[in-house]
Amino acid sequence: MDSLISKLQKKKSTLSNLENQVLEYILANPLEVSESTIEQLADKLFISTATISRTAKHLGFKGFQELKYAILHYTNKERGQTNIKELSKETSLFSDNLNHQISKSFENIQDEVVSKVTKLMKEADTIEIIGVGGSLPNCIDTAKKLIALGKKATARTDWDELRSISRSLTQKDLAIIVSLSGETIHVTEYATNFVKNNVPIVAVVGVSNSSLEKMATYTLKAFVEPLYFGEVDLSSRVALTGILDLLLIRYAGEKP
Repeated sequence: MDSLISKLQKKKSTLSNLENQVLEYILANPLEVSESTIEQLADKLFISTATISRTAKHLGFKGFQELKYAILHYTNKERGQTNIKELSKETSLFSDNLNHQISKSFENIQDEVVSKVTKLMKEADTIEIIGVGGSLPNCIDTAKKLIALGKKATARTDWDELRSISRSLTQKDLAIIVSLSGETIHVTEYATNFVKNNVPIVAVVGVSNSSLEKMATYTLKAFVEPLYFGEVDLSSRVALTGILDLLLIRYAGEKP
């Protein structure tokens, strides 16, 4: 991390007293900073998020996110965890970002919950896998793999069909709902119908305390950092995919 430290220290004279306090904390606690959100760091330092953003820009980064992943990259390199092949700065930061999201996701998963979910999968007559927008491709892929494993499973693309099936499934079936926000209108509508029919719900989400989570029988939360360009959602679903793959692998190992 020496080169990064050197780069940051050269900027000290250009920073205000408050910004220098932020820098000193970063240099003293690089790993903690790389795993914190801007809000968490602001709370720890008793300053505004705007001050942290301004500090990051004065240090030569586009914002706190870029600074954070630069720190994460160099702390990983210090541990010998980076690839020998040199990547561009942008590619390396993106790679570290994805690795961070996946690692945090699996750190938060409770094995007991996974076991209970795979038990529901084994016992269900039919598994309906539901997702809309960017989450839909993951659902289709998961359904295909379950079918290949001999399980009756479906992932539908038509909203009207989903509305109908959400009203017709029974407590002998299982609904796995994948939603980054857990607040999508269609998703919460289907979940409400499942609850009315006592259909078990497994929610795979990227946000805590969502409406979907409150209706779910079990929730598996992925660590996802939202990324938008204007109104276009470019948030990676790789952590959600990882959780679905875990369920598939566990089911395959335990299926009747």
